Amino acid sequence: MRCLLVLPLLLAAALAAVPPLLGPTLPPGTELRLLSADLRTLHGAWRVEGRRLLPLSPPLAPKAGQEVQLLLVLPGEKPRAFPGMAERGDVFLPWEKEQVSLLRLLKEVYGLAPPERLWP
Repeated sequence: MRCLLVLPLLLAAALAAVPPLLGPTLPPGTELRLLSADLRTLHGAWRVEGRRLLPLSPPLAPKAGQEVQLLLVLPGEKPRAFPGMAERGDVFLPWEKEQVSLLRLLKEVYGLAPPERLWP
């Protein structure tokens, strides 16, 4: 019986460990753009529509381990850039002394349904 009471607490603690790095919410119309570190190459662009993350362009895969910039454009706000590292169809964003998966953030923190990989 105690295990049943502890399980929800452990699950909540695990989900709470993923910080809302991109802000409190990602409302519909929010755009995410993945650019090279020098901002010259657009690797992909996506828009939040309801609970889905829809591609705006075909992705151009960055090299594994390549430094990238994630540009977050919330409706009616100025764009914000986040440094990251491209790896296996995902972007890892620095948080404290760790790296946090963008796809995991989108799923667990923001409740979105992104694709399994941002690029093939």
